[in-house]
Amino acid sequence: MKNLEKRRAYTVVQILRKTLWSAIPVVIIFVIISSFSFLEIRKQNNLAVENAVNIYQTELEGKLNAVAHFVQWTVVHDPILDSFSLDNSIGIFRQAGNDLRLRVSDMQYSTGSEFMYFFYWDQGNIFMNASELKVSYKTYKAIRKRVIMDTVKIIGAEGFSWNTCVVDGVPYLYYQITYNHRTFVAFVAAEDIVAPLSKTNLGRYGNIKLQNLNDESFYETAESPRGFLSHYYNKLYFPGEKSGLPFTLVIDSDMLGSYGKIFLLQFLVFLTALALSVIMGGYILATYKRVILPIKIFSSNLSKMDSISDTASLSLDLTDSKIQELNQINDQFKSLIHEITRLKINIYEAELDQNKFRILFLQQQIKPHFYLNCLTTIDSMLSLGDVSAAQKMLQFTSKYFRYLFQADKDFVPLSSEIAHAEDYLDIQMMRLSDDIEYTCDIDEKDFDVLIPPLLVISFVENIIKYAEPNEDSLKISITGKDYVRNGEDYLEISIRDNGQGFPSEVIEKIRNGEYLTTDGARIGITNCIRRLKLLYNDDYESDLKTWKMVAEL
Repeated sequence: MKNLEKRRAYTVVQILRKTLWSAIPVVIIFVIISSFSFLEIRKQNNLAVENAVNIYQTELEGKLNAVAHFVQWTVVHDPILDSFSLDNSIGIFRQAGNDLRLRVSDMQYSTGSEFMYFFYWDQGNIFMNASELKVSYKTYKAIRKRVIMDTVKIIGAEGFSWNTCVVDGVPYLYYQITYNHRTFVAFVAAEDIVAPLSKTNLGRYGNIKLQNLNDESFYETAESPRGFLSHYYNKLYFPGEKSGLPFTLVIDSDMLGSYGKIFLLQFLVFLTALALSVIMGGYILATYKRVILPIKIFSSNLSKMDSISDTASLSLDLTDSKIQELNQINDQFKSLIHEITRLKINIYEAELDQNKFRILFLQQQIKPHFYLNCLTTIDSMLSLGDVSAAQKMLQFTSKYFRYLFQADKDFVPLSSEIAHAEDYLDIQMMRLSDDIEYTCDIDEKDFDVLIPPLLVISFVENIIKYAEPNEDSLKISITGKDYVRNGEDYLEISIRDNGQGFPSEVIEKIRNGEYLTTDGARIGITNCIRRLKLLYNDDYESDLKTWKMVAEL
């Protein structure tokens, strides 16, 4: 016979939770791989742009150096320009201009036709284009004006460099040298300078910006990406100082560039998987809300049946779903709970009446105890013939008895209890003919606090009967202290004496609620502890070494 393996059972919630937890590592791994792929594609694209720019910078640096050298040599050493002299005629000037254009045309074969050359002779006020014009006549006149204004008479070509200017709204780079009243200048439009980079894939919103060496922008192919696009586009800097160019390149390049389609395809696969996960998660969540959650609510409300009231049972819903079977059970349980709650209320009222009866019984047990003590004291005084003392004793006793007869309430003001204890001490001092040092230190605001009647006097009476002070006189003190515990206000009442205190076995019996003797000795203290428990439940503390009662105000 085969041994059947016992399979572990899981709740539906546990199965769904395990499914979701198992999907999380897969999503995390996919995100890590996608992130790594994104960073690698971004790195490769940046590297491709940097390589293209490096090739461009190297080529452009060679062209600019060649043009600068050509301008320098021509203006200083070329014999063609010697023809521009005050001793020569216009025909010689015209022939020299043609020869200069041929020389420039040969130069343009190696450097490119985008460079324009102009010659200016200030003595003869002659300005001419030394290359084919690629600008309008209006722009030509603006260039002529700019060259004439910038003409500087110096000897040699040292100190000259490429500069930037804007002529007729178009940014240019130009290299200008003046020597022996002859000025030769090369102009190239910034647009033509960056034209080789236009073939580089920078993205739809890619941008190339030119800045002079003072970090001032003088040309850009488009507006730099803003907002969200500024985070998607890389900003690459190529300083002119490192490349030997008279300007700095700032390029806004698409992070993915030529590799974007590969990453987009990969990202679409990820989104598809994520969408399927979300759909499955939504289906699981809907199943949980429509089926599993109503069952959980049903089970949870069943567990609360013992703690709900009759009013709450009327609005109790074991489920708020559209599951017909659970709604039928809901209606049946509401009727059942109503009946159960009604029975619970009847039982609670019966127990409450029983507790009130027990409290009244305990109070009545205390009163005869006080009666006997007072009558015995008065009888002793009359037997000794001390009539005046007996009269005073009767006055104190009448006040004392009057309070006893009014002590049928559950609670009385603390001030009444203190006055009752003081009347008792006056009686005892007359009976014993001994001084009792009595002090009371309670804040006046606490005199209105309600406490159970005949509580303080029970302990004061036991002090008088059983305390045996080591000193000459008996000392009794009653103090009160306010404090806050767990956000609630409490009053601590302490009754102290200088006697020997309760024996440990007596304290143990009182704490256990046991009567100390069969003849009723110390029955008042035992009844006080029981009354405190009935009236305050567990919201009080007592310490019988120096009697202390702590209860909520």
